[in-house]
Amino acid sequence: MKNMMEIAKEFFEMPVEDRASLYSEDTNQQVRLSTSFNISKEKVLNWRDYLLHICHPVEEVMNSWPEKPAAYREIAAKYSVEVRALVLRLLAAISEALGLDPDYLNICFGKHHQGMTINYYPPCPNPDLTLGLQGHSDASAITVLMQGNENGLQVLKNGKWLAVNPIANAFVINLGDQLQVVSNGRFRSVEHRAVTNASTARISISTFYGPSKDAFIAPAASIVDGQHPALYRGYQFGDFMRVFWGQELKRKRALDQFKIEYPEDNRE
Repeated sequence: MKNMMEIAKEFFEMPVEDRASLYSEDTNQQVRLSTSFNISKEKVLNWRDYLLHICHPVEEVMNSWPEKPAAYREIAAKYSVEVRALVLRLLAAISEALGLDPDYLNICFGKHHQGMTINYYPPCPNPDLTLGLQGHSDASAITVLMQGNENGLQVLKNGKWLAVNPIANAFVINLGDQLQVVSNGRFRSVEHRAVTNASTARISISTFYGPSKDAFIAPAASIVDGQHPALYRGYQFGDFMRVFWGQELKRKRALDQFKIEYPEDNRE
């Protein structure tokens, strides 16, 4: 964790010309440096730069990662492998918590997808006016977040934004939209945002873990019955991601497009 955070900081401290070749606004690029979320869709941009790349299977994708800093690929590969091992343990525990076979989510997610985003939030002259990242839920199943030492993460609970203060050598685990669907609403994806500050740059590292594009995602059949009808229609995960990247990042907009509406249904 320490090495990954240090190499991330080193990356964003490199001269602009060493990073410029990675810049892209194409959300289909699997390795890219960009800013905000989706520039073509947003009316107000977020105060953030980020490096995004896929991480699994690590031996097949790491040669596409940044060549600078020199140690980046080695450190990021080791980090990605360890985070994946953690996520697989969490998926088994969550499957059991739903009364499913421990291997249910592992099988449901097909070949699996793992991506990493390194977020860089520069000091902001007007932190009261600009968010680092606006409120949203993650499209993935599980997000493993390393916060760094600076405050900035907030989660929405009972209509209020609450700060999640960093704890040394600890991860924040966010449940994403895919677990809300598979659990048929028993688990809810967490809405969160990043706030800025005027004095200090902040780096956080998010690992997004979920299904492969061709995996079929739907509420688990064994937890759907007459008293608990399916809340979401099934879909290929790639279709979900096209909706997610084709819009402005806000609340649970992508997830809401896959809800099944029942007559006189007052559930959220």
